Amino acid sequence: MRAITAISTPVGAGGIGILRVSGEDALKVSDTIFICKDGEPLSKRALVMRFGTFDAGDFRDKGYAVYFPAAKAYTGEDTVEFYLHGGVRIMQGALDAALRAGARLAERGEFTKRAYLAGRLSLADAEGVADMISAESAAALRAAYRLMEGRLSREIDALTDELGGILTGLEASLDYPDEMEDEVLPPLAEELGRALSRVDALLATAKTGRMAKYGVTAVLAGRPNAGKSSLMNALLGEERAIVTDIAGTTRDTLEGSFECDGVRINLVDTAGIRESEDRIESEGVRRALRAAEGADVVLYVVDTTAPCEEEIPSFGEARVFTVRNKCDVTSFKCPRMYGCFAVSALDGRGVEELRHAIAALYAEGKTADGEIITSERHKGALYRAKRALESAISSLGGTVDLTLVDLREAYDALGEITGKTATEDVVDAIFAKFCVGK
Repeated sequence: MRAITAISTPVGAGGIGILRVSGEDALKVSDTIFICKDGEPLSKRALVMRFGTFDAGDFRDKGYAVYFPAAKAYTGEDTVEFYLHGGVRIMQGALDAALRAGARLAERGEFTKRAYLAGRLSLADAEGVADMISAESAAALRAAYRLMEGRLSREIDALTDELGGILTGLEASLDYPDEMEDEVLPPLAEELGRALSRVDALLATAKTGRMAKYGVTAVLAGRPNAGKSSLMNALLGEERAIVTDIAGTTRDTLEGSFECDGVRINLVDTAGIRESEDRIESEGVRRALRAAEGADVVLYVVDTTAPCEEEIPSFGEARVFTVRNKCDVTSFKCPRMYGCFAVSALDGRGVEELRHAIAALYAEGKTADGEIITSERHKGALYRAKRALESAISSLGGTVDLTLVDLREAYDALGEITGKTATEDVVDAIFAKFCVGK
């Protein structure tokens, strides 16, 4: 394929900027714009950083170049990377020089797409690359690395290989019914049941996977003046929310995030929950309730200086932590029970313990060795496979053709995850989310 080129480092001034060229004529393009100090062409020594001069036409720069032969390159084709000074004008000029030398500008994610097309990585592995780049916490990085490393792909490949074997056997039973029926059909229910259990096990990790990738969503709720905004500022370690002694100061949801124990925690401050004739405040309360019901955990803040005990409401399926605030004034101590915290948003008492408790929600659903599902695309494909397998199991004992239809649907759904059965439109949509240069 024709050589493609792109700047692989962020736009802006920096110590080093990287220009990448990949394709059948990558060496031809590179030899036009880079002269090694020793006078030898780049192709003479592969995988060695060579010092030389980059000639951009209207200026030159001193830098390094590395030639990766196709067998050793990320893309599966000859690739050259240039390491130049990272000025904006330098990198743009270097890119223009590579384009004039015969390369074309790479599309978004095209280097990784070529690696996928060359069989260097699966579609799921490629998504792991994108997740690595966009990860905002250590947990997200670890999950992305496992995906990029191919662990999920290997598990899905094992499943599709088993289903492929069953499909082959069933198809043979149709062609040779007398010879194959007794041999193939009896173990089907057991085999399909095992496959369904493995799909269910992966789907059970989707909530944990979402927390790893996007973080734990914690909504602060409670009555007006309980100290929700003060607690949000204390958890964030910065003055994010406006704090006053006027009830109803917070009218809309306010968001902020931080990282604790490697987990991203997304805080949502909400309006105080109470009956109000103020239309704006009432809308804020409605939004507060909606946010709470969609949270991983609700931090229900209670003012310990209030004259009467408050009943803690429930919020759909969301976990609820009762946070007794202003304990610096009352010296309130929570009973030793899970989900109850005594804090002071004013002096920070108990805040660190609360941070760790929120982060621990991610670890609750995390398995030591098994893979977790972090992609909505993968989750959707697994649900399609689950429905198809359930249908296939229920059709056993009936017409083999119906079972075959369901099994092919399950096979195709799982194959979409790794790319084995993905359509061109699916592939293009995934790589369109990548940055240029990767």
